[in-house]
Amino acid sequence: MEEKSESLGKVVSKRKASVESAEKENLASDNLSKVEELSKLVEELRKELDSIKAQSKSGVSISPQEVKSPNLTSNIQPNEYIKVMSLVDNKLNLSTKGHGEGKIYTFEEFGEIQDILYMDLVEINNEHRNFLQAGYYYILDDRVAALAYKPETYKRILRKEEIEMILNNDSEAIDLFQRANPKQQNVIIDLIIKKIVGKEEIDYNIVDKISRVSGVNILEKAKARIEAKEVLLAEANGNQS
Repeated sequence: MEEKSESLGKVVSKRKASVESAEKENLASDNLSKVEELSKLVEELRKELDSIKAQSKSGVSISPQEVKSPNLTSNIQPNEYIKVMSLVDNKLNLSTKGHGEGKIYTFEEFGEIQDILYMDLVEINNEHRNFLQAGYYYILDDRVAALAYKPETYKRILRKEEIEMILNNDSEAIDLFQRANPKQQNVIIDLIIKKIVGKEEIDYNIVDKISRVSGVNILEKAKARIEAKEVLLAEANGNQS
């Protein structure tokens, strides 16, 4: 009887040892898998950090597209209002459908901000892709901007504050102007011309600088616009008399 109990004890011990060994192997396997996943994540983060450091050293700004979160879209609701600014010096109509159909958002002046439903803004971005890339309107929400702009496009779009720095002949004015895309450069030139025609305050040093950099004779264009304006006024007065 004692021998049977002893044998039974040995079997139980062996089975227990076998189970413990299997559990340790499974645990080791799970831990190894988790370590491998963690290592991959660390490596990805290291590469991203190295990229950001390299761009910071070269003086290149980091755009929202370069720090996208995989769950970024989950933070934006279709019925959420997104702030959008006009960066052109005339009326700007943004429609959700082609040929001015659908819902239309109208901006009357440079720097005007409106709240646009996100679901409408997605359609506007698709319909007016050329306006978006030119910087005629600017999305003021980083989450949406990260999804809307291409990185290379975003880097060449100046914000309202940067455009005003150019108009005020800031020390960085020419560098900013040269960074802007061609469409925005034309907008800036038109803003300068409008100031001259309207006899608003303008530093003529920046007028000369931009003229030389762009190859556009701004004063000549302003003079032509003033003359055209005077002709129209003369015709209007003649019709009234």
